[in-house]
Amino acid sequence: MTMESAIREELNTFINRTAGQAIAAVVVRRDGLPVAAIAPGIDVKLVSALAALSLGSLRRMGEELKMGSSRGVVAYFENRLVVFWPVRDLYVVVLSPAEANLGLLMLELERLAKRLGEIL
Repeated sequence: MTMESAIREELNTFINRTAGQAIAAVVVRRDGLPVAAIAPGIDVKLVSALAALSLGSLRRMGEELKMGSSRGVVAYFENRLVVFWPVRDLYVVVLSPAEANLGLLMLELERLAKRLGEIL
């Protein structure tokens, strides 16, 4: 099994364990390129590029204000919730309905991050 397919398998497990709370999950490199995704009907390249841009700004803020590195970011939009979660040098980007159970998402993201860390 390739690393990409192992990551996709973990993302699929994550999507299933969130029981509809996550509609897409993308693993993104810092340069904006996707590593793997489970994102039906979603432009993965667009999500990856914009996530890297956003996370770069947040990383800079943390450095400039001496706050340390980000441990996760939640962005609330009218129709969606987007969660950015670091895993080594990568980020998991999760798209969810606006009314998603954030507690369940965070719990499953922590588990996913641990499993992805073992794969990477």
